[in-house]
Amino acid sequence: MLDLSDTEQTIASEYVAEFSRRNPVGPVKKVECVYRSHAFPDSRLVLKITTGIESFALKIDNNSPTTGRLRDEFSLLTDLHQHFENNPSSQVIRPIYLSPSETFFVTEFINRPTAVDLIYNSKNENQVAQIFRRAGSWLNDLHDRHPPASYAFRPKWMTDSIRDLSTTVPYDIACTSRKMVNVMLAEAARLKGIQDIRVFSHGDFHGQNLIVGQGKTIGLDFTESREKLAVYDIVDFLKADIFRDGAGPDVDRSGILRKNKDMFFRRYRHPINMEILDYCIRGRLLKDWLALWQPNHDCSPFEEDKRQRLGNRLKVVFQG
Repeated sequence: MLDLSDTEQTIASEYVAEFSRRNPVGPVKKVECVYRSHAFPDSRLVLKITTGIESFALKIDNNSPTTGRLRDEFSLLTDLHQHFENNPSSQVIRPIYLSPSETFFVTEFINRPTAVDLIYNSKNENQVAQIFRRAGSWLNDLHDRHPPASYAFRPKWMTDSIRDLSTTVPYDIACTSRKMVNVMLAEAARLKGIQDIRVFSHGDFHGQNLIVGQGKTIGLDFTESREKLAVYDIVDFLKADIFRDGAGPDVDRSGILRKNKDMFFRRYRHPINMEILDYCIRGRLLKDWLALWQPNHDCSPFEEDKRQRLGNRLKVVFQG
């Protein structure tokens, strides 16, 4: 669990007391911090509240009264909970209470592993493949919320980012990545303007935002949700596949293991352009790899492993 400062402890106690007054849930046995934002460590965190009956997640954003961030997410969660209400396998986390101050809200807490927990750590390849299948099914149901619209692919934001990152890496990495960058630029020119589908998207669909329940897959954290190309949600999830081992022939042109990608699309049925998807996956892997080679970035042991894995996948994709 993560530590709270004395000030945060005081604020947390006030928020828990407010929630308990408005929603009698029995005596609170334990309050612990289970998440702190890397980008906003002083203002965004999640607490787990444990009572004798059940547990709750209390999400805090100290800037939300100004930005409306939590108010908007709570409203969306309420709508999505109704959208998924009769779905036996795909659901979203149940919203319970929004503080009048809009500084925090409370949802149910589900004590089950996330998709990332299993993708990173499971020794059972078939179990991991089923996680990709369930993720594809859940995302298919989310993307069903509104009818898809045709939208032209615009890769400039990705190519600009890759080009900028490639100019500030060590010399040997710049040399290694030059061919990769040139291939991405040439392919961007070819794919620019091709029509794909834009849908209501999660916006931050990495595996930590998908809980694997018993027979149910449950989504959470919708603060980045908006209309955008469907492929971007798919890329966000599939990129976790780099933490699975596989030989070169097991990797397809996108950089993802064929088995896991195929399993994802067993239940994801929306008609996306696969060339655009594969391009975006390669671009994201390359972008993440270059970001981990920036001279001002000190890699943790986890990031060192991630950087190595990204490099290995990119080598297969661009040199295979």
